[in-house]
Amino acid sequence: MINALSLSQGGGRSFVINLLRELRRDDRGFDFTLLTLAGSLTGIDASGVAVEEMRLPRWGSPVRTPLRVLYELVGLPLHARRFDLLFCVADICPPLCPVPVVVLMRNLNIYDRRWFDDARTRTLFRLARLGAPRARVAVFPTQAAADAIRASVPVDPARVAVVPYGVSALSFEDAPPAGAAAPYLFLAAAPEPHKNIGVLIECLRFVSDPRLEVWIAGDSLLDPAHSGKLASAARELGVAERVRFLGPVPYARLLSLYRGAMALVFPSFIESFGHPLLEAMLAGTPAVVSDIPSFREIAGDAALYFPPADARALAARIDELRAKPEEARQRVEAACARAAGFTWQRSVDGLCRVFERALA
Repeated sequence: MINALSLSQGGGRSFVINLLRELRRDDRGFDFTLLTLAGSLTGIDASGVAVEEMRLPRWGSPVRTPLRVLYELVGLPLHARRFDLLFCVADICPPLCPVPVVVLMRNLNIYDRRWFDDARTRTLFRLARLGAPRARVAVFPTQAAADAIRASVPVDPARVAVVPYGVSALSFEDAPPAGAAAPYLFLAAAPEPHKNIGVLIECLRFVSDPRLEVWIAGDSLLDPAHSGKLASAARELGVAERVRFLGPVPYARLLSLYRGAMALVFPSFIESFGHPLLEAMLAGTPAVVSDIPSFREIAGDAALYFPPADARALAARIDELRAKPEEARQRVEAACARAAGFTWQRSVDGLCRVFERALA
């Protein structure tokens, strides 16, 4: 059984969408049942797997999340008795369960609370510490994420598995570059504090091309007011007319935006994986990213790196792209070749091997 009760937006939803698509193609000999909240699968093709829905009070009710968490700790183990294995896709799993448990640990904001430290994240952290060490296997999308999370959650190294996510090359085949009157830097990410978008806006003061713009596609889930703070910062820096907040963008449009960009700039302070980096690599878009372990693990030498808090260093890297076009071309070729190894087929193959290991 796949526990997707926490399914909402963002990376968790994207993971489940891609997991289900690959399982429709090949279930690897397993029979999967997806447990979700009623209405959460709107817009998701779940054909090929059994679906069981649970009903809770409506969105906005103060008891909705506590009831869901209580069920995951107490009711879910009873529910899981009908299955051979329980797979929890969002960090939290029951500490006691009559069947083997596999948990995917991916949300670094639960463990590194420099940007979000409230009752919700503190509670999630305690629940992760309670359940994950008792899971049969804890899955991480990168070794960097495993190292960061295990610094605060005592998961036995023998129970760790690293299974990278994938990206679909087919999605990029028919995506023409977006038309733009001026060159632009692109980022597909929710404008949350840990995404460090302020440094991307500030770098516009230091780049050599005064026409260069920043386009940001995404909608804040955790801190909706942060977009307003970023817009105010752009006005204070005198670059507001060069910054575009595009809001939520359909995925097909995202692919064109990657291809039309001068570069992807991904300035996050923390990431457990970083799908926009992988998408840019596959799209043939140069990548300029913060120098953090997960990005090094994904891109190797195929990206340009900068210290996350240094807007001048970021601007220098952007100028380097134009000053050294042959080196940029070679990095793009290396990035495309490297990204080709990150497929959803390979990712789900690895996940199913984890299931077999847990059952054994």
